[in-house]
Amino acid sequence: MTTPSRWGQTNADRIFLIGLIIWTVLQLSRFIALTLIDVINVGAEDEAWRYPAYLDLFAAVFAIPLAWAYWAKRNVTVWAIGIMYWAISIVDHFGNFVTTTHVGAPSIAEDMANPLLVPGIMTVFDTLFLILLMLPRFRRLFFQTTN
Repeated sequence: MTTPSRWGQTNADRIFLIGLIIWTVLQLSRFIALTLIDVINVGAEDEAWRYPAYLDLFAAVFAIPLAWAYWAKRNVTVWAIGIMYWAISIVDHFGNFVTTTHVGAPSIAEDMANPLLVPGIMTVFDTLFLILLMLPRFRRLFFQTTN
């Protein structure tokens, strides 16, 4: 039996892993939550935005360690952490949808024509990678050992 390389054995494996790492690194954009938290703290934004902002901050803080783990330390633990990370990210997006619906868009999204568009797109990609991580074809990349 052959040992898989760092990037998997097939082009599909490589595309999946590179896409997963890129999408994870793109979560750094969620550091914008720091601005939202500051606005909430001075009372200029509804307190309902605090929970989604903290979940965004969680996603941003753990993006680089998770991307690194996907590349360098793929194993069952990294797979499980990835599942939890994307599930929490999806919960955050739904919190964004609910909060936008009930209290309106946050001030940092004032210039957006549709404040639900970005979290909607992010939810689609998060869900896609969550589903792909659970498919046996890609799950095996985390369950096999590499040398």
